[in-house]
Amino acid sequence: MKTCFSSPGGALRWMAAALLLGGCADHDGEGPATVSGQVVSETTRQPVPRPPQVQLWQRAQSAGSLTGGAAYAPLGAPHATDAQGRFAFSFEAEARREYVLRAAGGLGYYTDWARAPALRGGQQNTGVQVPAAAPAWIRLDLVDELPRNRVWMFFSGFGGGGLQLPFPRDTSVVFPYLAGQENFIYWRITNAQGQETTGQRTFTQAPLDTQRVRIAF
Repeated sequence: MKTCFSSPGGALRWMAAALLLGGCADHDGEGPATVSGQVVSETTRQPVPRPPQVQLWQRAQSAGSLTGGAAYAPLGAPHATDAQGRFAFSFEAEARREYVLRAAGGLGYYTDWARAPALRGGQQNTGVQVPAAAPAWIRLDLVDELPRNRVWMFFSGFGGGGLQLPFPRDTSVVFPYLAGQENFIYWRITNAQGQETTGQRTFTQAPLDTQRVRIAF
C-alpha cells in the first residue's frame, strides 16, 4: 500500500499566506482587465517543462475567517499556457476586490500563495511572471521485520502537524517537498512497551526527484 499527501504547507501556511496576500494585493481598479505573461521556475526564472495552467483567484468580500486559504476562491476556469509557459486572457474585475494568479499542474509545479502575483482590475496587466516551484518527493519504505511488531509511528518535517500511523505493516508513504532547498524528515517509533526510537534524514533534492528512505521496525 502507498499513501500520498499532497499539501506540503498545511493549514498554518495557508493562513499566513492569506494574511500576506491581504496586505499586498492591488484592489483599487474595477472593470475589464487583460492579463498576459509567463509561468517561470521560482528558482531559475526559466520556462518550466510541460507548463501548468494558470488560475485566477478572487478574494472574498468578507474574509473574516482565514482558515486554509478560504479567503480566496477560483474565478472561472483555468487558462492554458503554451510550450513556453506564456498565457493571455481577460476578466471583469469588481470594485474593492483583490485578484492573484497562481499556476498548478504540468509535472507538479505550483505557485506558493505568498508568491502569487497580484493583478489590477480595469487595467492591462502585462509581463506578469507567475513563479512555479518545482516539486520533489520523499518515499518512506516501512518494513516490519520478523518478529512482527505492533508499533505507533510519527512523522514530521513536511509541513502541517505531522502524521501518525498506528500499527503499520509493510507499506510506503510519500510526502511532497520543495526541490532545491534543504529538507528533513523525522520519525519516532513507539513499541507496545512504550519504548521510543527516533531517526532523522536531511536532504536536498533535484526538481522532480524522489528520495527513498528505508525504515525497519
